[in-house]
Amino acid sequence: MNALILSDGNPPPVPLLVAYDITDNRRRTQLHRLLRGFGEPLQKSLFLCWVIPTRRLRLERLIEDFLSAPHKGHERIDCLVARDLSRPREAIAWVLE
Repeated sequence: MNALILSDGNPPPVPLLVAYDITDNRRRTQLHRLLRGFGEPLQKSLFLCWVIPTRRLRLERLIEDFLSAPHKGHERIDCLVARDLSRPREAIAWVLE
């Protein structure tokens, strides 16, 4: 099966959920700012990022660099592809009488 390609030649963006648990306030703020460049926060420590493969690789590299920097305290970052959200849904028409 061929991958879907948009008219501009790029594959469609896929939804990537990024959840994090960071105890250091300064580092948590740094990561929040980094993620704002890729998506929108759904909750305090949960982002939804719609990314094409090249942007996803860039985001993953930035997260790896972030985690490899010296830090104090506990840090955990998880990235999950939300596959069900990536499928278009049928439109539902409501008729009001």
